[in-house]
Amino acid sequence: MSKYIFDTNSTAAELARKLRDAKKAASQIGEHSTLRVAVLANFSTQYLVGSLFSSFVAHGIVPEIFESSFDQWELELANPDSQTNKSGADYLLIALSTVRLLPANREPAAFAAHLKQLLREYKERHRGEVVIVLPESIRAGFDQSLSLSSIVRELRHALRDALSGLALFIDIDPLIMEFGFEKWAPVKYQFAGQFSCHPNCYGLMGNYIANFIESVQQRPIRLIIVDLDNTMWGGVVGDLGWENVELDKDGKGHPFLMLQLVLKRLKDTGALLAIASKNTDAVARAVFDNRREMILKFDDFVATEINWEPKSANINKILADLNLTATGIMFLDDSPFERQEVGRVHAEIIIPELPADPNLWCEFLSKSGYLTVGKVGQADIGKSQSYDSEKRRREDARTYRDYAQFLENLDLALTAHKVCDSNFDRVFELLHKTNQFNLTTRRHTRQRLQELIEDDSAFCCCYHLKDKYSDYGIIAAFIAVQDEGEWEIDTWLLSCRAMGRGVENAILDHFLTHAVSPGQKIVATFIPTDKNAPVEKLLATMGFAATAPGQPTSFVSGVNQNPKAAYISVTNG
Repeated sequence: MSKYIFDTNSTAAELARKLRDAKKAASQIGEHSTLRVAVLANFSTQYLVGSLFSSFVAHGIVPEIFESSFDQWELELANPDSQTNKSGADYLLIALSTVRLLPANREPAAFAAHLKQLLREYKERHRGEVVIVLPESIRAGFDQSLSLSSIVRELRHALRDALSGLALFIDIDPLIMEFGFEKWAPVKYQFAGQFSCHPNCYGLMGNYIANFIESVQQRPIRLIIVDLDNTMWGGVVGDLGWENVELDKDGKGHPFLMLQLVLKRLKDTGALLAIASKNTDAVARAVFDNRREMILKFDDFVATEINWEPKSANINKILADLNLTATGIMFLDDSPFERQEVGRVHAEIIIPELPADPNLWCEFLSKSGYLTVGKVGQADIGKSQSYDSEKRRREDARTYRDYAQFLENLDLALTAHKVCDSNFDRVFELLHKTNQFNLTTRRHTRQRLQELIEDDSAFCCCYHLKDKYSDYGIIAAFIAVQDEGEWEIDTWLLSCRAMGRGVENAILDHFLTHAVSPGQKIVATFIPTDKNAPVEKLLATMGFAATAPGQPTSFVSGVNQNPKAAYISVTNG
């Protein structure tokens, strides 16, 4: 189980073979995401670009990659008419190798300020994310007191400080530690080929960068379901009692605390945590209540199924309670039997075959590539709290006579905003990660989304939702394009957290009220995927009439009727 198709034993010849295979596969992939990447560097990038392409295709993404000429990165950035500036890249990748930067004798703070100005001008023209590969540590800087070592440190710190908020950063030093300097940086390749490292290293380097960019586009793991005994602590609490399970940081409890620390950090960046454990609930909770060594607290988990049922059945309950599909779910359990039992029922869930030695778990998971977090957005912060609010909603719903009465008392408030600078990134994120309630599953590039919001004939809105329990944030996007007096719905998506509450009706009503004239026709097509079945019959329930099997449906303002959700207040932001 790994997102890496290359490793430290891969060769340039293997990279060439996988690149040929990837080019063939790209033409045969059906439903896929497309992204544009521009690569600027101060070294020869043909091997790096080949690895990026192969890695993206292996994960179902067909990229368009623009590669600038050798060491022309400054000119490409500074010239508004350059190919880089015309590429409309979703991601601008800038890789500046220390090997070629240091001899130029550029003072770190001044160089960082220069790059900051270039990127500010670039960002004024483009919506794309900027990704910086930090200058790497070098073999000649082995002695930390040597001036070369201190210059590299100053350069890295200066770039992070100056470009914070403008760029995301990738540190490739962990790769160098895996390869070792002797394999990474033979001098003959640095000058004869103008490479930043040995050609054999580019496979894993490009894979590493591609995984980072993918995690910005859509993080690979959104929910981690964990076992307890011999996974969160050492030993079986039912046999040993809460006092004696292994949680000592200087002994056998060390690897379990390290795993908890990793999970805690992931939770703080937006991943959800849940428990599926064969145990007695009160006995298991006693460890959380009484052992101060526990890094994870019981409240860190948004769902818990602690009983003696099969874990596959408990995972079904967790997913149903959280209104999630199996996509982006990881299950961690020390027992091969439990992993196999869950895997037979849930083929789509990611189930790492953890090493027998718990001391190797964190390294194993880190090298899998699944836990990479490239960017933490506002919607990620406090995500667990939003699911805690959902628990309260479900509990409250049980006190009402019927669900309709519950909805009327939720105080649902929807605010419509035009897609603009302040919400562009969130809308782009929703386009690329929303699968269940997504009418067409169109994965627009940043440039195409920008074109739509600048099109005077298009309707591009996103929607912010609140109720008496919490603020959901921006949970929906609706894009329609007008042509010859007729509207066509390009994109209609809604976060699964807001499904089933009439929000979709309120969004359609807002569109009808603010954009559609009486008698105008709206055309909508449902494009089925393996994940958006929940909206297969959406259009029919909202008044759209079918013309013929497999053909677009239509809605005529003033003739067809959308069932309104009168209990939802809708305002314009």
